[in-house]
Amino acid sequence: MRRRLIRLLVLVLVAGGAPAPSRAQPPAVSGPLTFQQALDLAVSRNLGLEAARRARAIREAAIRTAGQRPNPSASFEVTRDSPHEVFVFDLPVELGGKRARRIDLAKEELTLADVDVQTEMRALRRELRQAFYSLIAADERARLADSLLDIARRVRDAAQARFEAGAVPRLEVLQAELGVTRADTDLDLARSIRAAEQARLNGVLNLPPAQPLAVSGTLADGIALISYEQALTLASASNVDLIALDRQIAVEQKRVELLRAERTPTPVFTISGLFDNQPDFTVGQGVGVSLELPLFSRNQGQIAESIATTAQLRGRREATRRTVENAVHGTLARIDAERRQVEAYEQRLVPTATDLQSLAEESYRAGRTSVLGLLDAQRSLRDLRREALQVALDLQLTLAELEELLGTTIR
Repeated sequence: MRRRLIRLLVLVLVAGGAPAPSRAQPPAVSGPLTFQQALDLAVSRNLGLEAARRARAIREAAIRTAGQRPNPSASFEVTRDSPHEVFVFDLPVELGGKRARRIDLAKEELTLADVDVQTEMRALRRELRQAFYSLIAADERARLADSLLDIARRVRDAAQARFEAGAVPRLEVLQAELGVTRADTDLDLARSIRAAEQARLNGVLNLPPAQPLAVSGTLADGIALISYEQALTLASASNVDLIALDRQIAVEQKRVELLRAERTPTPVFTISGLFDNQPDFTVGQGVGVSLELPLFSRNQGQIAESIATTAQLRGRREATRRTVENAVHGTLARIDAERRQVEAYEQRLVPTATDLQSLAEESYRAGRTSVLGLLDAQRSLRDLRREALQVALDLQLTLAELEELLGTTIR
C-alpha cells in the first residue's frame, strides 16, 4: 500500500510539472492548397491582418469617450471668516448638440479602422499571390531541372556508347559529363530556391518556416480577361487609397460640425450652502449660473484649418484618381503584352525547341552530328523553358499589381 501511494504521488507530481502543450503553434496544413484556399487561410491566420483588426477596438473605445458627459464638481471650505463653512456644487450642462457631434465624429473615425484593415488586406493579397505563384514556379523549375538532368544523362550514355564503339573521341564523353554535372547543380539550386519560396509562403500563412507545404495549380490560373472600363469601375469603388481619402474628408466635415457646435457656451449651474455665519444666520443657501462668453475665440482658426484640410484632401483625391486611372491603363497593357508573350512561348517557341532537341539527340545517336550541336540544342531548350516560366510568373506578379490598384481580387 505504501509503494502504491508513493507511485501515485510521483505520477501526480510529474503530470503537474509537465509543460502544457502550446496553443500558439498553428496546426499543420494537410493536402495541396489552391490559391483560394491559401487566401482563405491567410485571411484567418495572418498576424498583420489580425493586428489591424484589433486596432478597431481602440476607435470603438473612442466612441465611448466621446459620449461621456462632463463631471460635476463639489468643494467644501472651512475658514475663520464668516461664514465659517462653505459648500459649493457645480454642474456643467452641455448645450448645442456638442455630445452628439463628438459621437458622430468618433463614429466617422471608426471607419478609418476599416480602411486600415482594407489596406492590410490589400498588402496581404499581393504578398500571397507573389509567394503562392513563386512557389508554383519553383516547383516547375525543379521539375524542369530534373527533366534536363535526364536528358543530360541520356546524352552522356550515348556519348559513352559511341566512344566505346570507337566513333567519337574521349573529349565528347567529357563534354557530356560536364553537361550532367551542370544539370545536377541546377537541380540542387532549384530545390534550394523551392525551400526558400516555401518559407516565404509559410510566413504569409503564419506557419513555421520549415513546415512542408504543397500547392496546386499552374501559372496560368486566375488570368481573367478584364476591360479597362471594368477595371476602372472596380478601382473607383474598391481602391483603398480613394476610400481612405473619402473617409478622411468625411471626418473633417464632422470635425467642422463639432467645432461649430462648441461655439455654444456650456453653462455651469451652482448650488452653494453657507454655514455658521453668526449672528446673521446659521444655514444659508445660494444658486447661480456661469458661462464663458464667446466674444473673441469662436474656434475660427480650427474651423478654417479643417476647411482647408478638406480642400487639400479633395485635391489629393483627384490626383490619386488620375494616378489610379493611368496606372490601371498601363498595368492592363502590360498584362496583355505578357499574355501574348506567354502564348508565344507555350505554342511556338518551347515546342519548337523541344522538337529540335529530340532531332539533335536522334542525329547524334545516328552519328550524323557532333556532341556540340546536341549540347547547343539542349542549352536552347533549357533557356527557353526557363524564360517561359519567368514570363508566366511575371504575368502573375503584374496581376498582383492590378489587384492592388483595384483593391479587390480579380475573379
